[in-house]
Amino acid sequence: MGGRRQERGEDQLKPNQSQRHQRSQVFSALLLFNLVLVLLQLWLFVSVLEGVIHGHMAMAVPAGIASIGLFAVNLWMLRGIIRTG
Repeated sequence: MGGRRQERGEDQLKPNQSQRHQRSQVFSALLLFNLVLVLLQLWLFVSVLEGVIHGHMAMAVPAGIASIGLFAVNLWMLRGIIRTG
């Protein structure tokens, strides 16, 4: 009878471990996506800076708006991570 209780306890741990593993995978995917967004913001910044150096100011406003949009997506993902964590 004691063996059955241990088996039940182990069965109860497996879904919890599976859930933690799944959360870890989702967190890793979100972190990778966040890295891509930050690199995209860096690329936008460098492109605009090069344009400003060469006297092309027209790119600054659209790139700034895009950067604000990327920042908002990052904040939205952070809020989701904090809420589920």
